[in-house]
Amino acid sequence: MTTIPEEVLGLRVEVVRSIRRTAALHIVGTDFQVRVPKDLSDERVAAILMKKRPWICGKVAEPNRVPPRHNRELVSGESFPYLGRHYRLKIQEGHQVGVCLSGGYLKATIRPSEQGEQREGRIQQYLQNWYRSRALERLQEKTDRYAKQIGVSPTGVSVRNFRSRWGSCDKQGQLVFNWNIIKAPHSIVDYVVIHELCHILYPNHSKDFWQLLGRHDQQFAAHKDWLRTNSRNLLTNTL
Repeated sequence: MTTIPEEVLGLRVEVVRSIRRTAALHIVGTDFQVRVPKDLSDERVAAILMKKRPWICGKVAEPNRVPPRHNRELVSGESFPYLGRHYRLKIQEGHQVGVCLSGGYLKATIRPSEQGEQREGRIQQYLQNWYRSRALERLQEKTDRYAKQIGVSPTGVSVRNFRSRWGSCDKQGQLVFNWNIIKAPHSIVDYVVIHELCHILYPNHSKDFWQLLGRHDQQFAAHKDWLRTNSRNLLTNTL
């Protein structure tokens, strides 16, 4: 019996089954997503992977490969990033609606009466609410910790959806972060928080600013490069 391989050329294989007619392949970070009709057999999925191996090899070999943008499907088995890790979505029915991270899954609970477009809309709403709530919670924790370390006193922390910025600091010391940053690894989120806190003392990118940043994040250059390389994927309109 043919089984679906767990990895292909170093990429973790994840199969997303849904109501669709054709198969689609996407490389997302270190994941290789195979989107197939829900009734397609494992043998056929394995055959698709074997047939597309030269294409996968070419994509992996591309220098400075940036994962292609695509909209995630709101179905069980889909993968969503949070603090540098990917968690599979598990959709279940119940009356305690919303999203929670439990048992290694992002569990979305919706009412049995919600079907079709209404069902998809609810899942999208619950996921976005969960991301924003977790982002504010974690960013507040990190801001409090690093503010003491740097010796500054921000007046507040909030989150919003910027198109291309990761954060801002106004003259009053109010910090605003792009909630999408919560998808990145901890060290990258820390870099963004420290960066904005340093702006309380230096509202520019002067030599003094970078020296202060370097004292509190010695790997800031690497973190800055990582963010530049991966920002397109983090900002993909997945919700």
